Formats: sequence, structure tokens, C-alpha cells
Amino acid sequence: MNRVIRWYKLGRNHEEIVEIFGHLNLAQVYAALAYYYANQLEIDAQIQEEEEEERIEQSWLQEQHAQAK
Repeated sequence: MNRVIRWYKLGRNHEEIVEIFGHLNLAQVYAALAYYYANQLEIDAQIQEEEEEERIEQSWLQEQHAQAK
């Protein structure tokens, strides 16, 4: 669900999100967004943690790549 929210926050509309994921239908996207708005603080915190983990992983991968050269 957090990935749906992240795409939505990047400006993708409901139909585009359905196309991006392929396995979701429009009702599921609307449900994910409804859940998000009912639990926004908690989900925003989760997304922030995920993004920080991704930044750390990217940084580590770049360091590994640089050391391999």
C-alpha cells in the first residue's frame, strides 16, 4: 500500500497507479488512499522510514561500487 501512496504523492492519478501496478484495480487504489487518509500520520512515518532505508542502501551500494574500481 505504501508504494501506491508514494506514486500518488508523486502526482500520479488513480488510473495511472492501476496501470503501474497491473494487479490492482481502481477500487483497490481508492481503498488504499482512503486507508491512507484515515491513518496519514502513521503511514507517512512508515514511508519516511522506507525512504531512509532506501537512501542508506543506495549509499552502501555506491560505496561498494566505488571500492570495486
